[in-house]
Amino acid sequence: MGSLEEIIEKIVGCNDEIINVKLKGLKEVMALEEELKRRGIPFVMDIRLTNIGCKATIGREKIEMYEKGVEDLRVDESKVLYDMDDAKEKHVPIGMSNYRMVKKENAYYVDKTKMIEELLRLNDQVTLITRPRRFGKTLNMSMLAEFFDITKDSKEIFKDTYIYQTEYVKEMNKWPVIFLSFFDCKGNENIMIGSLIEHLEDLYAKYYPIYKTFDEKELRDKLCQTYEELKKGNNFSNVVFIKNSLNRLIEFLSKKYQKNVIFLIDEYDTPFMSALTGKYYENVKDLLTGMLSSALKDNEYLYKGVLTGIQRIAKENLFSGLNNLEVCSIQDEKYKDVFGFTEDETRTLLEAHHLELNQDVKEMYDGYTIGGTEIYNPWSVINYADKGVLASYWINTGSNEVVCQLLEKSSNKVKKQYIELLEKGEMKVNCILEGAYIELRGATQLWALLVHAGYLTIKAKVSFDEYVLRIVNGEVKQDLIQILKRIFSLDDCNVYEMFEMIQEGKMKEFEEAYQEILFNYPSYFDLKDENSYHVLMLGLCIIVSDSYEIMSNQEKGYGRADIYLKSKKGQRDIVIEMKYAESETEESLLASAEKAMAQILNKHYGDDAIKIGIGNHQKKAKMIWKDIK
Repeated sequence: MGSLEEIIEKIVGCNDEIINVKLKGLKEVMALEEELKRRGIPFVMDIRLTNIGCKATIGREKIEMYEKGVEDLRVDESKVLYDMDDAKEKHVPIGMSNYRMVKKENAYYVDKTKMIEELLRLNDQVTLITRPRRFGKTLNMSMLAEFFDITKDSKEIFKDTYIYQTEYVKEMNKWPVIFLSFFDCKGNENIMIGSLIEHLEDLYAKYYPIYKTFDEKELRDKLCQTYEELKKGNNFSNVVFIKNSLNRLIEFLSKKYQKNVIFLIDEYDTPFMSALTGKYYENVKDLLTGMLSSALKDNEYLYKGVLTGIQRIAKENLFSGLNNLEVCSIQDEKYKDVFGFTEDETRTLLEAHHLELNQDVKEMYDGYTIGGTEIYNPWSVINYADKGVLASYWINTGSNEVVCQLLEKSSNKVKKQYIELLEKGEMKVNCILEGAYIELRGATQLWALLVHAGYLTIKAKVSFDEYVLRIVNGEVKQDLIQILKRIFSLDDCNVYEMFEMIQEGKMKEFEEAYQEILFNYPSYFDLKDENSYHVLMLGLCIIVSDSYEIMSNQEKGYGRADIYLKSKKGQRDIVIEMKYAESETEESLLASAEKAMAQILNKHYGDDAIKIGIGNHQKKAKMIWKDIK
């Protein structure tokens, strides 16, 4: 019976020893048991299920085995250890953001408990930490809550961590804690407010058995009344109670446990960004900022407050008077390596799952620089470790709606910069990264959002407000291209097929496909000059940049061609010149196309290239095509 036979030989020869065997599942346990019975071999077997299979503790005599007691049957105390299969690695915690669950499930955990030491060592009372999406913010906040919460016993889930070996372990389970996540507080106004109230109601319900009999009558009555109002759901009459709900609960917990409170809010900016995207920010900003500022500003019952999010939203109300706030962005040294994975952590994780940290992995998942430290995207690395497939895992982990909105309303100059960024991988821009999102304007707001959300990282700081920004890595570039396709209405258009039409000499088909894109282009008024069409065509070209090197307005022949595509795959080069016609009549469009073609020929932009002259006017276009070999 192969490996089962070897196990049986061990059992027969073990005499009074106990054997521990790792099995893949109950099916193999049953097979082993049946074979032992069939051969008449006396045995007793203790089965324990694990997250990676089964552990069977096997002895020859029942009396001897059970007289030893359960403690003596632990795997690590066995006299003989035989593996039916090689020991498997801990599974990676895909989608697990609860620290206790990760530790109890024996999942692979990259130890980030040094964050606890840093939080306690620093004197900051309220800390806002901004990091890109899917950077382990929720798991770290859950870790803080588990460590500090006075109502829990967390020794077992921290005993093998860094913090357990430091002097700060004495702070474990010594503080009252409030932990909230606003991750799902989004949608339209009613849904967002409803979700927010539901979280607050659950928080009040958790402590209701304690505060309903609290000695201090005035505070008790306020808490009970707040709870009743929260249970009414989304009701405009309870706005005052919502604003003061967290502040009152902090006061109660501090008085109950005679210690100030640690207040943790994960994804604090989600409801704000949802309100901005949904265009109802003015309706809810007073409610949101009032609720948080009452809990954080000059609160005598607060020990420490920690907020995480993608970016700093606004200084108004919430931050303007918060003198005890420390903002730790991606540029700061503080907490630089407690979110995301360092290179050593990434290498160790991958090696534990029989994978190598090679150049392909680095190009796909590396690229972030936080506080001067090289950081890998943890979500993507974990998924790669789990599946062993080098793919884009970050691309569908969050909405890019805000980026799309900003890019859509940007000028053609900014759209062209965006496309050049995709082409070159980096771009020098003017940007205020320390500013609050809602107070930034125009291109500055777009570039800052792309940095904070994790699309771009800082390559160099040129001056106070000038940076060289670069695309983080390969999978992020794919998401940026998807954004471009969306704002150019290219979701249903196979751009690759269009450029194959050029190579195959199918001029009419290419012209029709291009005409369809113009027709579906979002804004009629965006197509108002030659530069508008140049930007649109560059957008098409960037999608096929794996096949062509894109040169825009670069010297070619005796001038500067609008677009020159140099093939990377041995096909013909392509040169495209765009002109804006005086009207949308066929005569006017063709005249402009001929003018464009004449310029290509006279300036010798590409004597051996396929040549396309395009005349455009609003939603109409005509082409002249020459393929001189």
